[in-house]
Amino acid sequence: MAIEQPSYTILVKDDAIEVRQYPAIIVAVADENDLRGYSGFSRVFEYISGDNAKREKIAMTSPVINTLDERAMTTAFVMPKAYDLSTLPQPQSGRLALVEKPSRLVAALRFSGNINARIIAEKAAQLQAWIADHGYTVNSCLELARYNPPFIPGFLKRNEVWLEVTSKP
Repeated sequence: MAIEQPSYTILVKDDAIEVRQYPAIIVAVADENDLRGYSGFSRVFEYISGDNAKREKIAMTSPVINTLDERAMTTAFVMPKAYDLSTLPQPQSGRLALVEKPSRLVAALRFSGNINARIIAEKAAQLQAWIADHGYTVNSCLELARYNPPFIPGFLKRNEVWLEVTSKP
C-alpha cells in the first residue's frame, strides 16, 4: 500500500536539487528535542493513532518533517489531502497543533543514508550555496524531510533538506 505524500510541481531540476512548488498543506506539529524523535514524533504519532477528540485513526503520510531552527526543533506529519482544518479531529494534547501552511516554493536537496548533525549541516551548506548561485532568496529555517521508517537500511533511506525560497526576480 502506497503512503500518501504531498503533491508538488518541479520547476527546476539540477542533479539532486529541485525547486518545487507545493500547494497549501496541513501539518500536525509538536515541539521536538532530538532528531531521533523521542518526544515530538511520539506526540504526533499518538494523535494519528487515535489520541484525538474523535478517537479517529488518521493514515500515516510521508515525509516526516523536522524544522531545524536555531532556537527550537519541531516534528510534523503532513495530514492526508482528504482533510481540511474543519474535518480533522482536534488534538487531545495541548502540546500539538494543527497548522495550515500556505502554498510555497521550496528548494530541496535529496540524499540517502542515516542522518546526523554533521550530514545535515553539510547538505544544508550545499543547498544554500546552490540557492545563492542561482539567484534565489531563502526565507525560512532549514527543514529535514524523512521518507522512511527508522528500520530501513541507511542506503535505502530517502532524506531531503528543504529551504523555502523566493523566486528569482
